[in-house]
Amino acid sequence: MKIEYPKNFSESRNKTILDYCINKKVLHIGACDAPFTEEKLKWKHWPLLYKEIDKVCKEQLWIDLDKKSINLLNKQKMFTNSKTIFFDMNKLEELNYKADVIIFWEVIEHLMNIEIAISNIKKVMKKDTILIISTPNAFYFWSFINSILWIEYLHDDHKILFSFWYLKNMLKYNWIKIEKWFFTTLDIDKKLKKFNFLWKMMKFLKIFRYNSDTILLICKKWN
Repeated sequence: MKIEYPKNFSESRNKTILDYCINKKVLHIGACDAPFTEEKLKWKHWPLLYKEIDKVCKEQLWIDLDKKSINLLNKQKMFTNSKTIFFDMNKLEELNYKADVIIFWEVIEHLMNIEIAISNIKKVMKKDTILIISTPNAFYFWSFINSILWIEYLHDDHKILFSFWYLKNMLKYNWIKIEKWFFTTLDIDKKLKKFNFLWKMMKFLKIFRYNSDTILLICKKWN
């Protein structure tokens, strides 16, 4: 079956997500981004999504399993609307928190039992709850270039890689519908853009949008 790719493209993954979090109660799954939490907090030129959400949301609850990172984030005085707790996402029904928006960014590719995770998230979603999923794009432009050179760059903990349509099908069979979708890119501080070759490639990626580095989905559950 031949599938045509959607042409929705966003230059900023974070900006697209933030628009849905304004004045909302946000549940952020796996927000610590362990084991890179401390490193990213020190690196001022990398916009942190959970930090940006804290500025616009009504309330944000982070759940994670990395105790060291949880303690580190809870000590940060920069966060005024957020808190982090140790919590297993497989027990979401036991969490006393009703979210308007559930952030599930750059997590799904780390999981072994994806359908179980989606099922648990769906149990705590209301009719109007927004589920935001982002994950690396299997058809990322630089992955193709590297493959020509017999090289593959990967995250040590990634278990799976999605194309847009395979991810869409997986969600469909788990009764999650996609409201909007984007091919998008990770965010880089504006001060670095003029020095960063990847940023200069943005205009090129607008031509081949499905080759950008990230897939971003805005979802709801089927009624």
